[in-house]
Amino acid sequence: MTGRCIGLLAAFAALLAAGLSTGVPIYYALAIATGALICVSLLAVLLVRQSLRVRTDMPVLHAQRGESVTLHIRTYHTGLLPIGAIEASLMTATEPENITIDSQPLRWKGNSFTIDCPHRGIYMAGVREISVYDVFGLFHLRKKIRDCSFTIEISPRVPHVAALQPGAGDFGPEAPSSSTEDDASPSGIREWREGDVLKKIHWKLSMRKRELVVRTFDESAKPDILILLDLAPIGALRSHALAIEDAACEAAAAAVMAHLSEGYPVRMPLNSSNPIECSGRSPADMHRFSEALTSVRFDCQYPFEKLLAVEMRRTQRTGGAILITSRLGMRTADIAMQMRKSGLDVQLLWITESHSSDGNELVARLALSGVEVKKCNPYEAITDAA
Repeated sequence: MTGRCIGLLAAFAALLAAGLSTGVPIYYALAIATGALICVSLLAVLLVRQSLRVRTDMPVLHAQRGESVTLHIRTYHTGLLPIGAIEASLMTATEPENITIDSQPLRWKGNSFTIDCPHRGIYMAGVREISVYDVFGLFHLRKKIRDCSFTIEISPRVPHVAALQPGAGDFGPEAPSSSTEDDASPSGIREWREGDVLKKIHWKLSMRKRELVVRTFDESAKPDILILLDLAPIGALRSHALAIEDAACEAAAAAVMAHLSEGYPVRMPLNSSNPIECSGRSPADMHRFSEALTSVRFDCQYPFEKLLAVEMRRTQRTGGAILITSRLGMRTADIAMQMRKSGLDVQLLWITESHSSDGNELVARLALSGVEVKKCNPYEAITDAA
């Protein structure tokens, strides 16, 4: 019942009272017409609400962020009296949305609607309830709809970025993975060439042949790339927090794809409330990382610095580390510099819009220590030039 209906009921009561007190027929006629209007309107919406049947279908249940999916809604009812409108309340990947449905009595009527996918994640989409309005706007009846929703997975986009090329460290002890040859697996000998290191010379055979020869070794596997994502809760408005989460996950997905395409093994621990660790060696393994980044929640109970400190102890085969965070503090910067001094190639992706002097000082300090720092605006596309 709407405010208009309450006003009409008050008018009906006043007309009926006037007719009873004065006996003038016109008051009775107007009261009967008003009452009939109210009864017919109520009967119309009740018939539609009770007989309404809804079927939904969503052919595509997976999309990348920025794409859209189509929801098909079919309705049927047996209400023959005219009604004003039928509205459906939709569950979408953002906020609930009300849409008007085209419906006809005694036949199934189809409607198609586009649902945008602006953020990565797993969402419920479909029809939550149906509202029926009469022609005069007197009544508004709702009906809950069950089993007309779907789970849609919105994966992060995978922009193109350049891969790290782990090599010998510029300072500090070299990481064991920096060498491209496995010293424990000699494969043969060859003549000495300018640039060969002295420790590879086979001295006994060189004296016998009276020419310098060097040992050759099997190529070792490429070093691992470690990707660390800051999954602590983001203290911001929901819209801004979602934008940061999207940017962080897409930066991680881009880094994974870039290194898998170059043949580097990739390891990505995700320390959320349900921690998992993804690993892969070829682009065929990309689906594991994509699924994990689609469903991961930013609800880690521990600070990012603790994760970095733990992972520093597991870098025996690691050649490069990519750190992704929206919070760049002194402690994070110190650990990144320690990683660089240990021989790792370190890249830090800072998801931020900030241009504060404190942040710029930390970036300059990291750059002087050999850590590559990239700022990623959460509202702009992530590219090589970021």
